[in-house]
Amino acid sequence: MRNLLPALLLTALLASDLTANPGDTTWVTIYNLRKITQYGNYDTSAVLPTGKTYRKIRLHYILGRYACPSGSQYCGSWDYTTRVYARPAGADSVEIARVITPYATDWLAQNRKHDYIVDVTDYASILKGNLAFRYAYDGYSWGFTLTLKMEMIEGTPTMNALSVKNIYDGYYAYGKTADPIESHLTAKPFQYSNPVAKVFVKNVISGHGSDDNYCSEFCSKYYDLKINGSSVSQKQLWRSDCGMNDVYPQTGTWVYERANWCPGNVVNPITHDISANTSAGSTFSVDIDMEAYTAPNQGNAQAGFGVSSQLISCSAPNYNLDVSLEDIIAPSDDPNYFRSNNICSNPKVKIKNTGTAIVNSVLFDYKLAGGQTYSYTWNGTLNFLEEAIVDLGPSIAMFNGNESNQFQVSINKVNGTADQDAYNNTYSSTFADVRSYPMPMVVYFSTNSSSSTANPGYNESSWQILNDAGVVVASRVNNLNNKIYRDTINLPAGCYTFVSNDDGCDGISWWANSAGGTGTLRFSSNTSPQSYKTFNGDFGCQIKERFTVGYLLGVKETVNAVNTFQSFPNPASSVVNLLFDVSDYQDVSYSITDVSGKEVQTGQFAHVSSTIYPLNTTELNSGMYFLTCHFAKGDSVTKKIIIQK
Repeated sequence: MRNLLPALLLTALLASDLTANPGDTTWVTIYNLRKITQYGNYDTSAVLPTGKTYRKIRLHYILGRYACPSGSQYCGSWDYTTRVYARPAGADSVEIARVITPYATDWLAQNRKHDYIVDVTDYASILKGNLAFRYAYDGYSWGFTLTLKMEMIEGTPTMNALSVKNIYDGYYAYGKTADPIESHLTAKPFQYSNPVAKVFVKNVISGHGSDDNYCSEFCSKYYDLKINGSSVSQKQLWRSDCGMNDVYPQTGTWVYERANWCPGNVVNPITHDISANTSAGSTFSVDIDMEAYTAPNQGNAQAGFGVSSQLISCSAPNYNLDVSLEDIIAPSDDPNYFRSNNICSNPKVKIKNTGTAIVNSVLFDYKLAGGQTYSYTWNGTLNFLEEAIVDLGPSIAMFNGNESNQFQVSINKVNGTADQDAYNNTYSSTFADVRSYPMPMVVYFSTNSSSSTANPGYNESSWQILNDAGVVVASRVNNLNNKIYRDTINLPAGCYTFVSNDDGCDGISWWANSAGGTGTLRFSSNTSPQSYKTFNGDFGCQIKERFTVGYLLGVKETVNAVNTFQSFPNPASSVVNLLFDVSDYQDVSYSITDVSGKEVQTGQFAHVSSTIYPLNTTELNSGMYFLTCHFAKGDSVTKKIIIQK
């Protein structure tokens, strides 16, 4: 489920000729489950409404997977650059969104998809009428499906978008002396006139390719924005948070930091307000200068930057005092905020100052549908167009005992008074309850062999539990490598957050770091072999689990476990480790078959508990196999294993 639109909204699907009121929403589908079957451009057109004003326009870029025909040579869903262009007749074709696809080779089996949401309100001046669109796909293999939908919310925008023009649009070599990037990023002249009052340079820039210094993809570089030859801003082109990706786990090297992008993420635009550096009726120049760089081996100078730079002109701001509720971070079942959910306290919302006055305080009202209303006042400093994430504070009473799964929030006052636009003051979301675990329970932690560089002599990973006030109430730090820790915790009633951090930002089990070994982290009963939750070790920098003790929630304290297992490493050589999760002590027999269905190995483990058992595979040749475990007190479970020698 997506975050719901503000409570005042009405929905009008594909109804471009409908007479609507502020807050009404029109949806336009551009592509619907289009199979991406080749490298290159995918062109289409769509009819968008005309003669209307939109408070906000959002592009929903929904990526899925399809089954390629048998024998397809190229069907690997990896990290590729994709771009969406709006192509108005007789004007510049402009890039309105750039998304890097995820490593999604397992999406088909898991029936996964993801809705990336991009705010395209800046392009309102061209998003109308019969409009051509282009989807540019840079991947050399296929397997993705694409759905593009335009969500157009009527109302008065922060500013009326008047025009958009390209400054640069292309992919340019970086560090190549025979083709320097500055020969492409030259100063460009522009001029505007009334009613233009605000002017912005909007840059979407990402580095790709690799030379002997791993540039541009894996090296951090900056650019200078110059107006009339003078530098007005410098920006570093780097994403250091890939290991905190909300689209995880992925099957490839998704945790690596990169040149302003991460696999499975939108490439975020960088916007510069140059209104104070320019004036109506005067010609000015815009220039981007990249950090000086020469590739060490010109024969291997494969680095480059994809640069989309635009000049966006707008009218004067429409509001003096206005704050927009942009989104609900938590509680929400929006997968774009996966790591921030689920919660049992401390709701978080995103706000934006959409008025010219400086905002110093915002009074919020919030509740679960049908429940008591709570209030919170945020204090700070928020300038025009600045955003903030607001934590609404401890909220135990709201979540405890109320089984409504709809969260509602509204802005009551801004700077002590009502703001000027009530249509962007309300938002609601749906969410799932957190789990409530019985006490006491055991935190089982088997460390891997990755030593910390930040804390020499100890393992990279640690864990702690915090209460709703942020106070640490239990922890396991300064851990040794390849050691099993069993900590019994017995917490009073309340809302808690379990946090496990990894200094290396590659989790406790990651295929690309086989030398680091495999760790295990789970919650278990202290009186039986039952495992309440086993965490996926491929979590990047951090994993969180919010849970309650003694709450009255939809998810009861009795956690129903099913018999299952995990296998690692994968690929393996001579030993495959089996980590069982069982509801009771029991015997487990197993069989291994090759891809033809021939049984090649069998065996049995007696009186199994929820722990690790090694399985000898020295007699198996390299290849893919299917391992089936037959539980004496449950069903059989089959998983794929790879043997590589």
